[in-house]
Amino acid sequence: MRNLLIFFYCISAILSAQSNSWWIYFDDKSCDNSINLSERSIERRIKQNIKIDIHDYPICANYIDSINILGVEIRNRSRWLNAISINPTSSNILEVISSYEFVEKIQPVKKMIHNDYDVADENIIHYNNQFRKTNNLAYGSSFNQIDMLGGVDLHNAGFLGNGILIAVFDAGFSSVETLPIFTNLWESDKIIDWFDFVDNDNNVFGGSFHGTMVLSTMGGYMSDSLIGTAPEASYMLFRTEDSTSETLIEEDNWAAAAEYADSAGVDIINSSLGYTILYDDTLNSHSYFEMDGNSTIITNAADFAASRGILVVNSAGNSGSNNWYYIGAPADGDSVLAVGAVNNFGTIASFSSRGPSYDGRIKPNVCAQGVSAVVADLDSTIRVANGTSFSAPIISGLAACLWEAMLDNLSDIDNMTIFHAIQQSAHIFDNPNDSLGYGIPNFYQAYVNSLNLEHNINNVNIYPNPFIDVFSIDNLCNTESQIHVFNFMGALVFSKFIKYENHLIINELSDISPGLYFLTFNLEKFYPIIKK
Repeated sequence: MRNLLIFFYCISAILSAQSNSWWIYFDDKSCDNSINLSERSIERRIKQNIKIDIHDYPICANYIDSINILGVEIRNRSRWLNAISINPTSSNILEVISSYEFVEKIQPVKKMIHNDYDVADENIIHYNNQFRKTNNLAYGSSFNQIDMLGGVDLHNAGFLGNGILIAVFDAGFSSVETLPIFTNLWESDKIIDWFDFVDNDNNVFGGSFHGTMVLSTMGGYMSDSLIGTAPEASYMLFRTEDSTSETLIEEDNWAAAAEYADSAGVDIINSSLGYTILYDDTLNSHSYFEMDGNSTIITNAADFAASRGILVVNSAGNSGSNNWYYIGAPADGDSVLAVGAVNNFGTIASFSSRGPSYDGRIKPNVCAQGVSAVVADLDSTIRVANGTSFSAPIISGLAACLWEAMLDNLSDIDNMTIFHAIQQSAHIFDNPNDSLGYGIPNFYQAYVNSLNLEHNINNVNIYPNPFIDVFSIDNLCNTESQIHVFNFMGALVFSKFIKYENHLIINELSDISPGLYFLTFNLEKFYPIIKK
């Protein structure tokens, strides 16, 4: 038996002071090499060159049976952590479990306070009407929260998240099955799965309305009122938080949902949940020094999900104006895209949690509108609300559109490519800070940057790009060619026969409308160009 004497001296006091939930960690996985991953999950790993490893194998069933026979309630099982969470009835049971040779350690399940959102005073946002409708979509009041991220241009290029699967972790999705704003998702079979990891049933459509508002910023579709950032993506809805018990959550619900999302082949996890400190319970609380990307179970689970090829997007938290101040877990993860909140002019929200992580990394990573964000309301209309709970899914939806767009041109795209493309497109990428992180990303620019990869590799230099009236092309070797320029819909807008050596100046495109175009020589290779 392991040396756990100190553990036993204090175990009774701990049991009386906190919730009765514990993690049991096992030594090995030597008894079962089977895996339970969907075809989509395996396909995602193949595309991203991620190998099946020990973390994909299930927990040894005989280990679980040895604990189950004691009559304890097994809450959740984690193949990533090689552990189970249980509700023991006494410290004696924990003492028995700790004596098993296959048990590595025992730790209490932590509880933390959820960084909640605020509903703004007004129910309607007034923006200039001339900007509400684009070539394709009538965004209404939701225009600004998408356009400030280059999302309208990305949508107009034809990318709405189709083919990308997003898992939404939240406290409940009340009325999602009946609200008209989600009719488009249901009629298109875009909500493909849901589960309640708190109550272990399929009833996620009651309780909290928080997840409903979150989902509406991504998948909602109400013309002239609210268009989500990824209205053609597919969604899984997972309840991981019990909002009825004083905003407390147990970390294993999140970890269990993340593993299920992995096995189902999810591309993106959106978690509008951030956890910090339980002020009246020092045993269960986290401290800022634990916001180092490695200390909390929920952050470790988030980083495990990222290691499996999932883009994990998490709200930074709403603690910027209270005593905690900093980001929460799992936003501290080094592979977690933590999202802060700004107002509609791009100014940081006072409530948005600040960085850095305890170990000094830039956090939040990026920001989006979280002040007066347009969301669904229970009366089948829209309202506005404040919180990083909404800036995060606005980013998640556009990340799905960007992923779809990049897959349309490059086959070897993985989650961290998307992660870094979003960061690098942000407006203060070269001079980040602890409030905005790398700043407000431009997803359209990230898309264009990805298209430019091919011609950069082939040493063709187009500059300036974006251009206003004139641009130049260097590193050409042909002596004559037919040059064509097409818009993103495939219509020819310019064509002429040219003779050149190594340098070419194009000055005939001053009259075309701003937007994305494709330049080609003899229709052999296409290069993206942007007219400002």
